[in-house]
Amino acid sequence: MQKQTKVKRVGRGAVPKAAAPLGKFGSGLGVTTKGRYGLRFMIALARHPGAEPFTLGALSRLLLISEKYLWHVARLLTSAELIRAERGAHGGYRLARQPEAITLLAIVEALEGPCQLVPVDELTNGAAGYAWREVEAALRQKLQSLTLRNIVEQYDAQAAELHYVI
Repeated sequence: MQKQTKVKRVGRGAVPKAAAPLGKFGSGLGVTTKGRYGLRFMIALARHPGAEPFTLGALSRLLLISEKYLWHVARLLTSAELIRAERGAHGGYRLARQPEAITLLAIVEALEGPCQLVPVDELTNGAAGYAWREVEAALRQKLQSLTLRNIVEQYDAQAAELHYVI
């Protein structure tokens, strides 16, 4: 059974009802909750590189994210060798490398998989394939250029600026 399109009557003719607005998430291209929470997880660790390892409970309270969900994120980040788990009474998680050696691309690919906007076979499809290759290359380049250190420092510098609105 086919879904019927609602039709709005305007004057003498029928016009298809306008498509629903895209909402707050735009076109559907985006990062999942896993990716968004994973970046927040990594930033929290980057802000305290020499401190004691963070427990999932402490990170959960700090980030206001379920400890169970963070465990799944931590497992993926550990597998990608971006963080390491330390066992024992004073165990927890810490970065596996310095913040300047961890790129946003590495984090996104660890949590979301390859940075790919369209199926691979679409990349060889003439002019459209060329356009998608260009967009993917630009996206990869930008994600590769942002390190955890850049992200934290640039955000802190921006937040430190005083903004007066009159």
